[in-house]
Amino acid sequence: MKKVKFILSFAFMLFAVVAIVGCTNSVAADDTYVTLDINPSIELIVTPKEKVVYANPLNADGEVLLVDLDLVGLDLDVAVALIVETAIELGYIDVEAEETIVSVTTVSRDAAIGEKIKTQVKAHINNEFKDRALMGRAEDKGFTPEFLVEADTYGVTPGFLRMANSVVATNDEILLEDALQMTVQELQALLKDAKEANKEVIHALRSEFFAARELIFDEYLPQIQELEASIQTSSEAIAALELELAEADEADQPAIQAELDLALEAHATLEADLEELKTLFHDEVTVLRDEFHEQSQVLRAEIRETFQHRKEINEEKVEGFMNQMQERKEEMKEAIEEYQNKRP
Repeated sequence: MKKVKFILSFAFMLFAVVAIVGCTNSVAADDTYVTLDINPSIELIVTPKEKVVYANPLNADGEVLLVDLDLVGLDLDVAVALIVETAIELGYIDVEAEETIVSVTTVSRDAAIGEKIKTQVKAHINNEFKDRALMGRAEDKGFTPEFLVEADTYGVTPGFLRMANSVVATNDEILLEDALQMTVQELQALLKDAKEANKEVIHALRSEFFAARELIFDEYLPQIQELEASIQTSSEAIAALELELAEADEADQPAIQAELDLALEAHATLEADLEELKTLFHDEVTVLRDEFHEQSQVLRAEIRETFQHRKEINEEKVEGFMNQMQERKEEMKEAIEEYQNKRP
């Protein structure tokens, strides 16, 4: 959600805290968030011991690539090999292309671990290209100037902003500004939780879903904001009355106490109204996501058909390439290594 909303952090973070408490135990503090961009874009979470504990598509082609590819639980090198192999089978990596670039980003609480995982991911990708005699390499992802400016505005790295955006796309209780205040571990936990709860909306429906969700946000957020402001004003008034009561003469105390009782009653009503409004908001967004999730399930059958179709139309070209791979491997070994060593 691109629209900046520096409001209602309390309302949303209340939901977020509940979500995080329930799932942070499943994400280690030193796990690393990884993105791979070929044309399919996918995200992974990888442990320091190079085990994949989460995998998810970041675009429509990523959904085709991963539709029946289960990477969770695999060693990183095995997962990368499957990603590259499947991308070749589906024609996302063209065996006749003069070069192929795979862009990599990593985000980790521990910068050294994150850098180590990135180095390993790029090495595994480069090895897969060398083993298949393909002129390809991995390199650090370059972001658009606009995205770099946005990340700089928020005071975060581009990789962290990308992860925060992914969380916002999968979790209806988190605003971007809330996500940007979270830790790497908390964001990773929310991604894993959404995946395990199977709450994703397929990318083909994302624009429509976000537009519908925005309408709900626009309806409820101003009301919640207004109630939160009223509660803040009420709290300040109560604090003033309590101070006045403590300092008042005995004769004046009954009247002040009566005023304080009314203020406390009105404050309790405001809090109840806020809680009810937040519940209505949450329920309405949940219903919306469930509707789009049902549509997503139907579209996944079409994605499987797309997977099979792409595999079939590329089969002959890939098979011919593979038959000549060993011969090409010896011929191109030095050229590929030189090409990969020039990577940024």
